[in-house]
Amino acid sequence: MAEPEEFIDALRSVIRASRIAELSRVELADSILSLRQLAGRLEAAAVTGERTQASLASWSGEGPSESFSDRILHHGPESVFPYSPYVGALNALAPPIALEAVPVHDRVELHGRHSFAAVYNGPPNGVHGGVIAGVMDELLGSLCVANELSGFTGTLTVRYEAITPVEQLVTLRSWVERVEGRKTIACGTIHHGQTLCARAEGIFISASTLGFG
Repeated sequence: MAEPEEFIDALRSVIRASRIAELSRVELADSILSLRQLAGRLEAAAVTGERTQASLASWSGEGPSESFSDRILHHGPESVFPYSPYVGALNALAPPIALEAVPVHDRVELHGRHSFAAVYNGPPNGVHGGVIAGVMDELLGSLCVANELSGFTGTLTVRYEAITPVEQLVTLRSWVERVEGRKTIACGTIHHGQTLCARAEGIFISASTLGFG
């Protein structure tokens, strides 16, 4: 029996292939018709209600019996953020990046390995800087949730040290630098081998400070 994740992964394959395919006018017309027919079937099967990430209500203790931090520790951030544009298995726009929670002393770090497809290309042979910034926001924000700390982005500073190459394996890491009251300062890096491609520092604000609980 097919699963929703398999369907979304098939859509990703179409997106990746569409970037490099060279079709005749007839093939283009046939493909457009097929895609529009598929879109029509999907729209006809739409359910009411917006598909969102974890509910804000969960920040005030009304969430699932298993805490978000436990879910991330055991199943990764994608288990909490299934529609994320960066880690979500149910978002066809997501790479998606697999992150692992790694206990380090009294905190949790997030580590990952990923090869960005060429659809995320920006500079020649490199990942688009805006994608890198979004990945960093997700990497650091998920880290805060994993550590049961404040998780709304206040500021995010990204420094691009080198090109993050497409179609090559890179490693990601994030950690909690320090906590100052209702602010959490988190840091992250992306490496290609021994080369530091990008690093980021984010200040994350507690939900209650922003009026969500």
